Amino acid sequence: MINILMIEDDAEFAELLTEYLAQYDIKVTNFEDPYLGLSAGVKKYDLLILDLTLPGMDGLEVCKEVVEKYDIPIIISSARSDINDKVEGLALGADDYLPKPYDPKEMYARITS
Repeated sequence: MINILMIEDDAEFAELLTEYLAQYDIKVTNFEDPYLGLSAGVKKYDLLILDLTLPGMDGLEVCKEVVEKYDIPIIISSARSDINDKVEGLALGADDYLPKPYDPKEMYARITS
C-alpha cells in the first residue's frame, strides 16, 4: 500500500482524489490546514501531494520546509498556473507539478511512475 499525505484545502477535490486512488490500494490522508499536515508525522508517508493556495501558509513555504526536514517525494497539485510558481516549486525541491484541473488518472500515473 502506498501511503500519501495530502495538504489540500478543497475538501471536495480531496475526497474525489482519495476515493479514486483507494481503488488502487493507495491511502490518502488529507489535511486542509498546512500546520496540521506538517505536524502529522510527514516521515511516515511515502509521498506528499501539496496544494499551493492554503489557509495561513503558502504551499511554497510548506514545500521548502518539507524538503529541508524530510526525504519524501512531493507532487504540487495547484490551480495556480503562473510559470513562476511552477519554476519556484520545482527549484525548492518538488518532484512534479500537476496543474488543476486534472483527471485523477493522471495523478495515479504520476504516483506510480
